[in-house]
Amino acid sequence: MRKVVNLAIGFLREHPVRFVLTTVATAAATCLVLWVASSYEALLTTYDEYANLALGRYELAIAPISMKAEDHVPPECLEDLRKAPSIVAADPMWAQRVDIRTHGSLPVESRRSDADSRYELPRREDASQSKFAGGPGSGPDALMPDALFLATDAPAPPFDLDEGRWLTADGEASREAVVRADVARRRGLAVGDEIIVEREGANDDDEDDDVSLRVVGILGAPSLAGQQAAGIPILAPSSGEFFIATALAEELFGASAEISLIGVSVAPDVDITKFRFGWAPQLNQYSTPVQFQEAYEIEEALDQAAAAQNVRLQSYASTGVALVVSLLVIFCTLSMGVTERVRQYAVLRAIALTRSEIGLLIAIEGIVLAVVGLAGGVIAGWALLYASAAARPDLLYHGAPIGATSLWLAVVATLGGGLLASIVPAWRATRVRPIDAMAPRPDESGGDRVRWSLVLAGLALIAVNPLLAFVFPPNEQTLHIVMPAGYLCMSVGFVLMAPAVVAAVDRWCGPLLVRLVAVDPRLLSSQITMHVWRTAGTAIAMAVGMGLFIAIHVWGFTMLQAFIPGEWIPDAIVTLGPGLSPEDVEQIADLPGVDSERCLPMVAEQPRLLHDLTGSADRPSVTRQDNVIIVGLDPDRALGASHPLFQFEWVAGDLQSAIEQMRRGRACIVPDHFLDETGLRLGDTFSLVPPEDAENIVEYTIAGAVRMTGWHWQTKLTGLRPRTHRAAALVIASYGVVARDFDRDAATHIWFSYDSPQVDADTVASTVETTVQRLSDQQSEGDSAEEARVISAQGIREHIQGVARRWIWMISQVPIIALLIASLGVVNVLLASVRSRRWEFGVLRAVGVTRSELARAILAEGLLVAAVACLLSLGFGVIAGWCGCGMAQYVSFFGGLHPPLIIPWSAIGFGMTLVILLGVVSAVWPAYQISRAQPLALLQEGLGEF
Repeated sequence: MRKVVNLAIGFLREHPVRFVLTTVATAAATCLVLWVASSYEALLTTYDEYANLALGRYELAIAPISMKAEDHVPPECLEDLRKAPSIVAADPMWAQRVDIRTHGSLPVESRRSDADSRYELPRREDASQSKFAGGPGSGPDALMPDALFLATDAPAPPFDLDEGRWLTADGEASREAVVRADVARRRGLAVGDEIIVEREGANDDDEDDDVSLRVVGILGAPSLAGQQAAGIPILAPSSGEFFIATALAEELFGASAEISLIGVSVAPDVDITKFRFGWAPQLNQYSTPVQFQEAYEIEEALDQAAAAQNVRLQSYASTGVALVVSLLVIFCTLSMGVTERVRQYAVLRAIALTRSEIGLLIAIEGIVLAVVGLAGGVIAGWALLYASAAARPDLLYHGAPIGATSLWLAVVATLGGGLLASIVPAWRATRVRPIDAMAPRPDESGGDRVRWSLVLAGLALIAVNPLLAFVFPPNEQTLHIVMPAGYLCMSVGFVLMAPAVVAAVDRWCGPLLVRLVAVDPRLLSSQITMHVWRTAGTAIAMAVGMGLFIAIHVWGFTMLQAFIPGEWIPDAIVTLGPGLSPEDVEQIADLPGVDSERCLPMVAEQPRLLHDLTGSADRPSVTRQDNVIIVGLDPDRALGASHPLFQFEWVAGDLQSAIEQMRRGRACIVPDHFLDETGLRLGDTFSLVPPEDAENIVEYTIAGAVRMTGWHWQTKLTGLRPRTHRAAALVIASYGVVARDFDRDAATHIWFSYDSPQVDADTVASTVETTVQRLSDQQSEGDSAEEARVISAQGIREHIQGVARRWIWMISQVPIIALLIASLGVVNVLLASVRSRRWEFGVLRAVGVTRSELARAILAEGLLVAAVACLLSLGFGVIAGWCGCGMAQYVSFFGGLHPPLIIPWSAIGFGMTLVILLGVVSAVWPAYQISRAQPLALLQEGLGEF
């Protein structure tokens, strides 16, 4: 055993540069795993706390459906909740915002004259300005003269206490308050300090009516970096900055306590999804309809734990990438060693070693390379994580240590790659016979001969993934089997195809490069196919990173296509505050830049489906929700005019029939995916529950189905979702019918198009907003009306695309890093190629070939290897991204819309350019070495000497 180990170490020391390059590449792959996995572990720990940010110890909260300040939760709702056996606790809370003074506060600048404005919510799309956004995340720069108080008699705090104690039953007499931890830091408060509360109705200059409260506890609500820019836009337990007893609040606020929200804790064995859906009908039947809090920002806060689990899956993916990269880099190194040392293995077989010992010798080389790379990677990874945690302590406040899971993943990636990489070279080495010491066998790659059996097998395996994605699509139960199987088959298929791609590139791209670099064609003839599997392994190592890069972009931009507003959407929409009459809208139609024929008033509501037609209780998704958005428009002008507002592509039904049915009554047009999800067909009906009149169930008939690409974000950013943050469909019906069914006296929005493509959209928007504001102020009889806003469809498109591009490029970092690591393998291969031909290069130099020609020939070889990597990564990336989108339609939350395949050629072009540049850069050093060598020194190496 010792002699085998000594031989392995000796062989590795024989080529120190190759050893260093291989271990550096392996260390970089290890560092990649540690960086991704440990960072995600730290984020997972942070997000686990943040997941409870909004609701604290409560699983749910209940608040009025309406966002009006005067609406509160009816007392009978609290009574019913407390009677339910599945509910452990139901704690009412009363929210009020009042002015305060502390030793850390700014001077009071003003008081609000309108008491109702104390906790009136802004428009949902302007969450960052919410008065309830004073919750965790108001930030140190948001020191305001007022604060949000939550009055509660809950026996336990909604979050753990950092210091002090919770409120006692006699909180009114002792005038106690508990302050949230970040508010205490911001205002410089500690347990025992006092705050001054300005009593409701007191004179601003009369301090005798102010009330002093003593801080008895610091509430440890978790927080995250970035909350300063976007707080929680709806009321939640975490929104409270100060907590006081209900009786004390009645004294301070001069009014009887109301219920702003109820924190609900359920039994551990209760299914939250089914619980919500089961209670939804009852919540709509109270005098003030209420609902479980499911606004977008709260949903996102509660989903952070799941998001962290998703990014943890990405750490496993990065482990796989690193394993493949280290495997291929080590494989190339060992393969080169086997090829170069055929004579030595033959001699060893003749005098000292058995076949198994030769195989063990290769395995030890692979393990040594992996272990050294692992050690270097752990050191580099620790340094990188330490620097990251020091640079962003606000984000990674738990630090970013190398956890056991991260270290285990690194070991699997590195040592696993080393062991797997040893298999083929070890097998080749054991086939060496003692007789080969006299006459080394030629490389068995087969030259440029294509093995059609491998090509056919590769094509068959590549076809498995599309078949599984589109012909035999998986479900949630089979996805964990089908997806790995499909991608594994496809990966093996491209590996088997790699030699044919190498031969094709050598044959078809070689002559082009000869002209490009101006060298003798014989210098490049069959160079990359001389050792075809070694070349293929190097190209595959580069293609791993670039293939994933292309797959991410194809998948991302294809999925994105379903959410970008299509051309059917009019140019702009106006959100109205108090609403306008249809007659007032005519004044908007006459404004410059507005197409008078395509400017229509609209009423919108977001009712719940009476029956869960989409199956949202079983598996909610972007198309499987328990509610819809219904808008009312004039069907003739919106659909049937010579110049209609909408230009739909009809999937079911026809235009004239749909218009006629909409004129007569409750007929509607739905998006085509709504039919797929519900199983409904043309002429079927579905029932809706008006949010503010739950007993008046209304039934609509499907008169047609059309394609509405991008309606999700169009409705999200324009205030068309007044009740909750997601909906199953955008339904279009007659204006009068919708206004009557959902009690809408005035238009809620205006949808219009410009009268010319060359119009200045900003000018039109300003004019429309000013006019709508004037009309709204007149209608509100002098009271300040909510500001109108104009949102353009193009602005929505640009916003979505900008955000999506940033996220797609962010998750493309790992593949790019993998590509950079793999480029070290290219350097190794080219160095070996140059080293094995030093005698040949000496002869070429002796007969007149210049240094420059040899250097250009080596650079051309690097280009050829990069070209092979480009072709492999392009094929793999496009098919992988396409199949990923296909599978996502059946199992992903954002599936069900079936967008067309989008190939982002600009991103792919960038990736291909990077691969080509890395191929050239990787060849610079070998080219420089061979160009600087003297002809005599090259000839003295001797044929076959390494």
